[in-house]
Amino acid sequence: MLRVAIQVKELISTNVTSALDSMSSSAKTLHKLQREIEEAIITLEGERTKTDRKLSRSKATLTQMELREADWTDKAKTAMDHGREDLARQALLAREDGRLTIATTKEEVAQAEDDLKEINSAIKELEVKREETRERAKAQLAADAENCGSPVPGASSAERHLDRISQMERRVDFATEDSAEARSNAGVDREIEELRRASNIDAELATMKKPAAKSSAKRGGKKAK
Repeated sequence: MLRVAIQVKELISTNVTSALDSMSSSAKTLHKLQREIEEAIITLEGERTKTDRKLSRSKATLTQMELREADWTDKAKTAMDHGREDLARQALLAREDGRLTIATTKEEVAQAEDDLKEINSAIKELEVKREETRERAKAQLAADAENCGSPVPGASSAERHLDRISQMERRVDFATEDSAEARSNAGVDREIEELRRASNIDAELATMKKPAAKSSAKRGGKKAK
């Protein structure tokens, strides 16, 4: 919806600029544009609220996942100290899964922050356009009233604008299909990444084994005495 809202903002901004630059724009046309701008602002404000909530949730999730990451490492060390390499391996695998989630969540936070900046910028731009259009409409209305001796009818509804949004939403296609080759390459990439992850965990377990082995040797030496 953000993409559609931004497209609507750009479309309206272009229309308003053309109307303001044209000396022949009627008060009715300017009033109509004003209503369309207001509808676009309302749409963007709704997107801002949803994006802000999403950002808050993503930040909270990120904090929790970072705490769990450290906890899994401690659990793996505890398991190795008690000779449970199987449990240590499972803990490290869980930690690696958590790290993937952390990376994804960080991307979500960055994207939400960028979206908020874009929305705020769009709203400010439309607020300026709205004020310019409102002042121009008032001036044009006064001029028309002076020339005709009677006031010009007010603005029409924003139904056409809403229909335009509906049409744009139907035309926007967010889903893209990967080619068979791309899917195949992705499968190979995932398998190699799993091999790398397993190697890293084996190396970390080997490092943990050394202090555990030394500790066992010391205990064995004391019993022999």
